[in-house]
Amino acid sequence: MAAGQNWTIEEIRHALALYLRTPFGRIHKLNPDIVILASKLGRTPSAISLKMSNLAAVDDTLPQKGMSNTSKLDKIVWEEFLTDPSYVEAAFEKQTNTQINIGFAESKSEFDGKLGISHKKEVMVRSNQGLFREAILTAYQNRCALTGIDDKRLLNASHIVAWKDDPTNRLNPRNGICLNALHDRAFDRHLITFGEDYTLLYSDTLSQKVREKLHISSSSKLELPTRFLPDQNLLEAHRAKFLQLAR
Repeated sequence: MAAGQNWTIEEIRHALALYLRTPFGRIHKLNPDIVILASKLGRTPSAISLKMSNLAAVDDTLPQKGMSNTSKLDKIVWEEFLTDPSYVEAAFEKQTNTQINIGFAESKSEFDGKLGISHKKEVMVRSNQGLFREAILTAYQNRCALTGIDDKRLLNASHIVAWKDDPTNRLNPRNGICLNALHDRAFDRHLITFGEDYTLLYSDTLSQKVREKLHISSSSKLELPTRFLPDQNLLEAHRAKFLQLAR
């Protein structure tokens, strides 16, 4: 590709897919992932890293901004990602050669690429390396937001509102929190939740002994991510179900 040629929407989707799973300190031309993507797109590593920095400027989930030299198309791709992440998810799958497979109890059907939409009588089999997981773990610096556990093998990208309950937010990074596998299970079963100030709340159905084993206390609080702060409306929905089940 000739130097200075305009970026296409598909190329920006690829840059965004890599941006979402790259810590800020690794957005530079020597990053092997950036070098590989540059080769695939026919651009220089410097051009890819600059585009990723420009995407940081339109990322309104950040406490700080990136470079100001953004294009209208950058903003369009970012807004598209927020409303329909499937296009960027598809770019991620091409980069990493992964797929999200959905198996059915009575029949099989290929993933249709639209917000994880599926049909009845389904059994979901989702890749552990999907863009949602990578974006969440990157945002939390590969650490459990409650315990600080930093072994990726023990970490999950926990949906605030469950995959099955809200198709429109299945791939929304603001619907995710990085938790270790045990606390993820407790969160998924609404045995724990989080207040508006991200303080941990736990169900009265948990015994004191269990709470101690989980290291749960009234002072426990989420460590906030570098981007994709949990959506307060989604947290409120989780708390509502938590309260309902506690009755």
